[in-house]
Amino acid sequence: MRRASLYLAALAVAPLLVQSGCGAGDDHDETPGSTDIAAWEDAYEQNEMGKADSSGCSGVVVPDKSGFAKRVALTFDDGPNPETTPQVLDVLKQHGIKATFFINGKRVTNDAARAVLARIVNEGHILANHSQSHLNLKTVSSAKMQEEVTKTHDVILGAGVTPRYFRFPFGSANCGAIDFVEGLGYAVTGWHIDSADWCYAASSNGYCSASTFRYVPDGFRGDMVGYTMSQVKSKNGGILLFHDIHQNTASKIGEIIQKLVDGGFTFVNLDATAAFPLLNGATPAPTPFVGDACKANADCSFSDNGKTGSCHLFTPTGGSAEVGFCTLACEGYCPDKYGKAPTFCTSLDGGTSGSCVSKVDPANGSCSKIPGTAAMTADRFIGSSAATPSTAQACLPK
Repeated sequence: MRRASLYLAALAVAPLLVQSGCGAGDDHDETPGSTDIAAWEDAYEQNEMGKADSSGCSGVVVPDKSGFAKRVALTFDDGPNPETTPQVLDVLKQHGIKATFFINGKRVTNDAARAVLARIVNEGHILANHSQSHLNLKTVSSAKMQEEVTKTHDVILGAGVTPRYFRFPFGSANCGAIDFVEGLGYAVTGWHIDSADWCYAASSNGYCSASTFRYVPDGFRGDMVGYTMSQVKSKNGGILLFHDIHQNTASKIGEIIQKLVDGGFTFVNLDATAAFPLLNGATPAPTPFVGDACKANADCSFSDNGKTGSCHLFTPTGGSAEVGFCTLACEGYCPDKYGKAPTFCTSLDGGTSGSCVSKVDPANGSCSKIPGTAAMTADRFIGSSAATPSTAQACLPK
């Protein structure tokens, strides 16, 4: 992993990419463009479908996935906005809640914005990095990505804070960008719950249309508060994503907080190690997962979405002893796990059913750590899912 010395490297300046929606005008309240909508939908799918066969380098998925015990952490992106951010701060102060503000450095260009940063710090909130210009850092050059990160890093240092948390715009990242950000000492911070306030803010009447974000149920199209609460309850807490630049959010956050209080939820911040140990650097206890060696189903004691791990036993070609690896039944997609190789849904029985296998990855020694397997091209098993045809290099029985 590259370390913080990279921060001193000369940064080539690439042309500024202009995006619509959440990356465009100063208030980010235009109707999101198709590129932005695709990025938000990809983020949702990564959270809900276990990274959907990604490279394993996600800017969305938080390593802590459960055990929140009705604890929530409020986070706000894209500020500071001298009009709406103070309104959010007023509500937080009223309720005695500390939150995290992921800022875009380009907004800190005048005394009013700097005063908002000072207030965030003075009132005990966490100031965090959300890049300079809210570009999709997965699609820009490496030099531009580094510039986007380090410019806002400097802004936060100028506010008297050494930042600890970085959130990729749209949660859109790749391995090189994550490596650079972590090399500067950041914890890459996604979210568990997207309030979709960016979608509700796209219309003047607070209506989130299906054409802007298809994953909001129709019953919540005009109800951001209800939509947010439905997600919080389903996950029993977690990290909530809002945007303090939207007036709709500033106006609704108090109601959301009160409903959370009434529902028995409590508030923590991102640095709460009891709620988010892995995000804050704790070493996870070793547990079995897809691709781990096994001799029986009992060696694969893990589950995901009601499906339980099992041991796929086989005798490698030319071998005499039976070996096995842990798998999970699947259709279309497989879950991923922090610290493990990414996974892929394919068939191990000639197309009758789907099984999760480990992708070729340094974490499994490019298959050398999975007995009896070798790197091969695998076709996705779709089954009854809505997944699209795909192939991947996976560790399959020889």
